Order: sequence, then structure tokens, then C-alpha cells
Amino acid sequence: KYEEAMQQYQKALEIKLKALGPEHSSTSNTYHSIGNVLCNQGKYEEAMHQYQKVLEIKLKALGPEHPSTAATYHSIGRVLYKQGKYEEAMQQYQKALEIEMKVYGRGHASTLTTCYEIGNVLCNLGKYKEATQQYQTVLEIESKLYGPEHPSTADTRHEIGNALCKQGVYEAAMQQYQKALEIKLK
Repeated sequence: KYEEAMQQYQKALEIKLKALGPEHSSTSNTYHSIGNVLCNQGKYEEAMHQYQKVLEIKLKALGPEHPSTAATYHSIGRVLYKQGKYEEAMQQYQKALEIEMKVYGRGHASTLTTCYEIGNVLCNLGKYKEATQQYQTVLEIESKLYGPEHPSTADTRHEIGNALCKQGVYEAAMQQYQKALEIKLK
């Protein structure tokens, strides 16, 4: 129902532009939502255009160290990742992570998501050992935050297994896959 969502966001944008103006943080939230829909539709250039607009507004309205600014860097990173621009995606995720670490600390869901995405980028760059370490850090924090049997830990264990498999460490990879499967089957 992307078209329906887009119509609603366009209506909201018209109202916010009239009531609040183009530089208001709330207006930028609607641009962000439009960018999300476009990204989910695979319209990456259009999504990027929306996110760049959002970033410009967020930097002016909220500053460079605000969580909303971090979320925008994360979204830009996601578009670049989906386009296969892994080095550029890494830069955006690193910017998001730097803000998230300052604002939220290590044990926050947003920080964990960004760390996980960095692991994905590292895998796609062929840096499997670094990716494994990144995912293991995520798993450690997820286990404390959500418990060791949470579905998120299963996903992270699966990614650790993938990274280990790429390194030829098959027995350890199989252990991670097995633990992930056990969690998923519960």
C-alpha cells in the first residue's frame, strides 16, 4: 500500500508546509517518511533526495548531535547500502553511530541497529573477521538487553555464522546456526 501511504504523506506535507514552513523539524519528519516509502519501493535516488532535504533541515533545526540527525544519517546509509555503495554507507552509519553513542550509549536499540548494519557493510566489503567481531559485540549487548533467547539474538547469531562461514571456520559457524535455529523454533 505504498501509493496510499505516499498520498497521505503528501497531504500531510502540504499541511505542514503551510502551517509550519519548509524548515520546521516536523516538516522534515514527513520528508523522512516519504523517503522511507521511496526506499522501500526501490526508488533510491528519489529517497536520497528526500533524506538529503531532511538532513539539511535537521542540522539547522536540531543540530549535528541530535538523535533525529543520527536517524537521518542511518537512513542515508541504508539507501547507499541498498545501492551497493558500501564504503559510502559505512561513512553514514559511522556518523549515526557516533551520535547514538553520545546520546544513548552502547545499550540502546538504535545504537544496536546501527552496529548491526555496520556488520552487514563489513561483510559486503569482504571484511569477515571485523564483521564477526562487530556482530559478536551486538550479540553481547542484545543478550543483556533482551535476553539470550530473543529473536534478535537469533538473527545476529545467523549473521555471525555467515561471517564465520566466509572465513572457512565451519564448525563455529555451524554452532551459531544451530543456536539461532533453536531460538527461532521456541
